[in-house]
Amino acid sequence: MGDAATVKDARGLMAARGPQALLAAVGDTEKISGPDGREPFRWDIQSGAESWTSDAALLDSLSDPPIIEGLLREREVGSVVGAAKTAKTWFSLALALAVAKGDDFLGHVTHQRKVLYLDYELKAGTFRKRMSMLCPEGKPDGFFYQILRGERRVPSVDEIAALCESQGFGLVVVDSLYRTGWLAEENSNDTTPRDLTPLQDFTRRVPASLFCVDHTAKGGGNERSAVDAARGASSKGGFWDCLLVLRATDKGPDPAGTYAILEPVLRDWPRMPELPLVSFSWHVGTASVECVGEVGRGETDSTASAILEALADADKPVGRRALVQATKIDDQKLWRALQKLEGNGRVMSATDPNHSQRLVYRLPDCGDDSAKP
Repeated sequence: MGDAATVKDARGLMAARGPQALLAAVGDTEKISGPDGREPFRWDIQSGAESWTSDAALLDSLSDPPIIEGLLREREVGSVVGAAKTAKTWFSLALALAVAKGDDFLGHVTHQRKVLYLDYELKAGTFRKRMSMLCPEGKPDGFFYQILRGERRVPSVDEIAALCESQGFGLVVVDSLYRTGWLAEENSNDTTPRDLTPLQDFTRRVPASLFCVDHTAKGGGNERSAVDAARGASSKGGFWDCLLVLRATDKGPDPAGTYAILEPVLRDWPRMPELPLVSFSWHVGTASVECVGEVGRGETDSTASAILEALADADKPVGRRALVQATKIDDQKLWRALQKLEGNGRVMSATDPNHSQRLVYRLPDCGDDSAKP
């Protein structure tokens, strides 16, 4: 194999020395370049017969340690997905704070980790206020954050991994994915898996998990399956180890409350037979994110949920005709649901500026941009 070092690639070796020389060179792969001169792929094939075990304790040890029991493990990539105004940031911030403090999250035991929250959207004061409202009992030790809103230079995945290695972070929350610049083309099923692969490489390099906030696809988040709910390429849904989809709902005990059904899709945990009903509440100086019950899996789709999602997707107040087109709900059924939602304070109406005999609808405005989602 003395002259193999001068051969550019495997095809060149075969042309120069024949197939037997190529086979002989398999054990000396450092001397053979891969396609386009890249470093050759290094095989590490394992024997299934030798890896197999019936030892229950060993089987249990093969899973990475949990960070949130039943939801998220160490060295996983996760995402929370929801439409606008489904309180994704409140949810993600509550999750991050619970892990930092070792508190239960939605009834799930957490295993304390040092947490880094990277926020690309909120103003510094808004973030600080929300964090403080979610921690009325005291300082959140072990929780760290950086505001990246408006920054022209944002960190790469490699730079975040290096920071985690040096500072010992066990969970990194990225809010939101579309602001990171990590996806070259959000709607491409060809490039998205390749663009997201560095996130998995991060979890191989660092004993930590990455958790990204994402948005549902416009005009259909409520009708889509959980794995297809995220905005952009459909391949995103199957990428995550822990995918948590928030769907707005009116199924909570208080008609005027703010609720979402949490639909998890988990790679390494059992499927939940019932879905958590999450309540978001805000009071003077405090906020809370709690599980207040469960709903059946068939209850994620409802007239009210579809209307709330459609209004969350809308860039401006919309009329009934537009809502009928967006939700595919019969006009009279939609009208009755709108009246109920407006009576409960979940929806607001006003006269259409272009037609005095019609109404347009929107979700309520927030009196304080940091007091509600």
